[in-house]
Amino acid sequence: MRVLIGIGGGIAAYKVCEIISSLFKTGIEVKVILTSGAEQFITPLTVATLSRHPAYTDKDFWQPIHHRPLHIELGEWADLILIAPLTANTLAKLAYGLADNLLTNTILASTCPVLLAPAMNTEMWDQISVRRNWLLLCQDSRYHAAGPATGLLACDRLGSGRMSEPETILPYIYSLLHTQGKLDLLGKRVLISAGGTREFFDPVRFIGNPSTGKMGLALAQAAVHRGAIVTLVHSTLPDVSIDRRINKISVVNSSEMHAQMLTHFPTADLVIMSAAVADVKPASYSVRKLPKKLLPTELKLAPVPDIIAALSQIKQPHQILIGFAAQTGDIITPALEKLTRKQLDAIVTNPVDLPDSGFGSDRNQAVILKKNGERIDILSCSKLAMAHQILDCI
Repeated sequence: MRVLIGIGGGIAAYKVCEIISSLFKTGIEVKVILTSGAEQFITPLTVATLSRHPAYTDKDFWQPIHHRPLHIELGEWADLILIAPLTANTLAKLAYGLADNLLTNTILASTCPVLLAPAMNTEMWDQISVRRNWLLLCQDSRYHAAGPATGLLACDRLGSGRMSEPETILPYIYSLLHTQGKLDLLGKRVLISAGGTREFFDPVRFIGNPSTGKMGLALAQAAVHRGAIVTLVHSTLPDVSIDRRINKISVVNSSEMHAQMLTHFPTADLVIMSAAVADVKPASYSVRKLPKKLLPTELKLAPVPDIIAALSQIKQPHQILIGFAAQTGDIITPALEKLTRKQLDAIVTNPVDLPDSGFGSDRNQAVILKKNGERIDILSCSKLAMAHQILDCI
């Protein structure tokens, strides 16, 4: 996989170093174009060192030292182009098909998806002309938007125009490399649950599990990158910057998750229950912290709502309901039983007793079992890659 990164002239250019380094570590080949403005903020030597490729500038563009025109070679080489930071100047050129430097010529000489990460002062971003250019460009199916975000800008202004963080841009890059920009979930409403619920028996103690919500977040990211309208009902989630297009609803326990899933279920086209919901809860709750000497030696337990079973009872023919089953040992037999008993369209069963798999890991592996008897094995991969394979299957 090959990613071409065009760096624009803005202070946010320093963030791109982390993106280049992260891509290289995952085995993705990276080449970089620096605009003349970008050279005022970051040096060719820096990005060349991180990417292990020469950094290209406009000086290279105008030199007759290449066997073929440089912008043609780079445009054909790239599987994906990222422009970060995207300045108002480059935005205007792209919107109207102008090409007066290496980066803009390369864009016009390529056909791959282009990911845009705008960055500029709030007053600049709010200009009618800039917004017009942005809307015009976003009508082109080649272009995909990562941001801008809202926050503290280099001008000390708090507002829109901040470049999205690498932890938001990187998943989008991986998604586009997988989908090549297809928006096969465009306009579909996707409801996802994530994380492990906590069932408290006093204000500081609870029954829980090690789920971090990484798999659910990966599913939400993959779906929104494919054009879906995503609602994520979550308990625990990784402490990372999350795409603001994802509607996040925070809950703590199974009862709260049950209520939110039932609320949003009627308008959903696709529902994926990836949360590790508790099976039981303490039978009683103390509003005050129990002294250690008063802690019960035996904790009486009570059942919690079976969320996915409740959803399956009200599911409409057009809706798709997918379950998850975290298992040890034999992962297939109990998953097949759950698939049938809860009347699911499919179930994703994954081992939690293998290295680099399950709770807390950045990687996962699984088997998808469909109600029609089809079986799809997903080998060990990143959770985002697994999320896309699940969506491909659906």
